[in-house]
Amino acid sequence: MKADTFNIIQRLFDTSQMILKIPVYQRNYDWTEGNVRRLLEDVENVIKNKQQYFIGAIVYMESDNNDLGMPEFLIIDGQQRITTLTILLQALKDLCVQSDQQVLEMIDSLLTNKYSSDEYKIKLKPIKSDNIQYERLLNGNLDDMDYNGHIYKNYKIAKNIFSNWINNGIKPIEILLALKKLQVVGISLKSGEDDPQIIFESINSTGVALTNTDLIRNFLLMGDQDQDKLFEEYWLPIENKLRKNNNNETLDLFFRQYVITKSNSTITERKVYSSFINLFRVNNFTHESQLKELNMYANIYATFLYPNNSNYNDKIKGYLLDLKQLKQSTCYPFLETVK
Repeated sequence: MKADTFNIIQRLFDTSQMILKIPVYQRNYDWTEGNVRRLLEDVENVIKNKQQYFIGAIVYMESDNNDLGMPEFLIIDGQQRITTLTILLQALKDLCVQSDQQVLEMIDSLLTNKYSSDEYKIKLKPIKSDNIQYERLLNGNLDDMDYNGHIYKNYKIAKNIFSNWINNGIKPIEILLALKKLQVVGISLKSGEDDPQIIFESINSTGVALTNTDLIRNFLLMGDQDQDKLFEEYWLPIENKLRKNNNNETLDLFFRQYVITKSNSTITERKVYSSFINLFRVNNFTHESQLKELNMYANIYATFLYPNNSNYNDKIKGYLLDLKQLKQSTCYPFLETVK
C-alpha cells in the first residue's frame, strides 16, 4: 500500500488511454444537490485564492485485467467524488460548445479515450445501474436521461452555476484549472498483497456511515471472482424490484426483515449486518446461493410494497393494497414465512 497527495484530475484522467472502473460492490451514485453545491463552493474558492484545495481521500488498485490493452484501475473508495468531478467537467464542456473550442477539447481528452472502441471510449465506468445514465450524459443524449436521477440533477446544478460564473466574467479555462487544483490523498493498493475489503471498511467506519445494504452488498460481491456475474444475475434484480427513486430505505428494511424472518427473533437496526453474517455462516451459504435466496424473498417482499405490479389476481391485489394502507410492515416477516 502506498499513499501520496496529488491533483486528482491530473493523476487519474490526464493519461491518454486508461479505464477507471467502479466495482459492482460499490454503492450507487447518491451525491445530492447539497454535496455538489459544497464542492462547487470549494472550486470557487480555488478560483479566487489561486491555491490547491484538499477534498478527501480515494483508494484505488490496478486491475489484473490485461485484455484491454490499457491500464485499468479499480476505485475501492472515493467513487462519489470521482463521478461528481466528471459530471462537473461534462457540464463545463457543454457550455463551451459554442464559445471555447480549446477548453472543450481539453475536457474531452480527460473524459474519453480518443483512440479506443466505443466500449472503452469513456474512461470512467460506474456500476451498471448508474452507467446507463452516465453514458447518456457524456454522449449528449440528455432527452433520454432520468430527470429525477442524481446524475442528471447534479449535471444541471453544475451547468447553471458555471453559466452564472461565466456570465460574471470567469473564463471557462479558469474553472478548468481550478478543478485541476483539487487534491486528494490517494491510497494505491497492490493486488495480492493488500486486502481492499478491510481497507474499505476501515475508511468508511469514520466517514459517512455505510447502510446495511452497502455492507451486505460489499460482503457478497467484493471478494468474489464472479462479482460481475453475481451483480448482473442477482443483486441488480433485487435493486430493481425494491429500490425506487434513488432511495435505499426500502432495501435496508428488506434486509432487516429478511434477517428477522430467518432468525425468528427481533433484530435491532444496528445488529442487522452482524446477524446477516452469522446466518450466512451457520447455513453454509456461498455468495451465489445466498443471493439466490435473497432474490426469492425480494420477489415476495416486492408484492407487499407494490401490489399493482404483482402477478396476483385482482382480489389478492386488493388484500395487499389494504394491508399496505395500514402501514404495518412489522407483519411482513411472518407473512413471508407463510407465503
